[in-house]
Amino acid sequence: MRLVACAAALGAAALIVVTPGMAGKGGPTPDPLFGWEGVTSWSGAVRYVALADWKQSTTVATIRVKDGRVMGWGTFSGSVGIPLVTWDGKADGLSADGKRLVLASYSTRAYALNTTFVVVDTKTMKSLRRIDLPGHWAFDAISPNGNTIYALQYGAPGSGHYAVRAIDALTGKVVPGAIVDQREPDEEMLGSPMTRTWSANHTWAYTLYAKPNGTAFVHGLDTSNRKAVCLDLPWTGVGDSISRVRLQVSKDGGTLLLRQQGLGRLASIDLHSYRVTSFDSPT
Repeated sequence: MRLVACAAALGAAALIVVTPGMAGKGGPTPDPLFGWEGVTSWSGAVRYVALADWKQSTTVATIRVKDGRVMGWGTFSGSVGIPLVTWDGKADGLSADGKRLVLASYSTRAYALNTTFVVVDTKTMKSLRRIDLPGHWAFDAISPNGNTIYALQYGAPGSGHYAVRAIDALTGKVVPGAIVDQREPDEEMLGSPMTRTWSANHTWAYTLYAKPNGTAFVHGLDTSNRKAVCLDLPWTGVGDSISRVRLQVSKDGGTLLLRQQGLGRLASIDLHSYRVTSFDSPT
C-alpha cells in the first residue's frame, strides 16, 4: 500500500513541481527542488525526487529512470529538498559513488535563521546524519566518496558575501576555516551561481558566478582535497547575458571552455596554469 501511495504522489508531483524562487524571495542561491525532476545518478540509472507536505515531513523516492518504477523511499522530518546549486537549474547533492545524498532545508525567508542538511544512505534510504546550523547556508557540492559536504555560509542579510566551508558528513562538524584560493586568501566572495560543470572524474566542480557589478568569475572547487581556485573573467557589464553562458571541460581534461549558443566559444581557461583567454563577451 505504501508503494502505491508513493507512486501516486509522484504522479501528482509532476503537475505541481516547486520551481526555484517560487516563494518570491529571490536570494543568492535557488531554493531546494521538490517534485519530479530531482537529481539523477552519475550513471543515469536512477533519479531521486523529494515530495514535501510543507508541514512536518518530506518523502524522498528512488526512481528507476528507464521505466519510472519506484525502487525505494524514505521519509524525513521537515521540508528538505534536492539542492539546486545554480540558477540554470542544476541539481546536486548526490556523491559520485552514489552512496550518499544530501538534502537541504527550505526556508520562506530570504536569509534563513537556521539551515538543515540531511545526509541520506541511498541503499537504505535512511538518515545517516542530520546537521543543523545557525544562519543561512546553501549546499554547494559533495566529495566523490560522500565524506565531505561543501556549503556556502552567508554573512549579514543583504550583504551577499559568503564563505565556502567544509562539513564532515559523518560527524556533522564544520571544519575550521574557509576554503579559499591560496593565491588570494583575503579576497571576499560575492556573486550568484549561474551554471556549473564537473571534471570527468567528478572531483572538480567549476561554477560560473555573476557579480552585482556586471563582472563574472569561475570558482573551481577540488572536492576531494578541500582546495579552491577563483578565476576572474575579463568581462564587464555583462548583465543578464551571463545567464546564457555554459561551461564545458575539454575531452583531455585540460581546458575549461565557456560557450554561448549562437556565438560559440567565448573564453577558455587552462586548468593547469589557470590562464584565462577571452575571445568574446556574452550578449
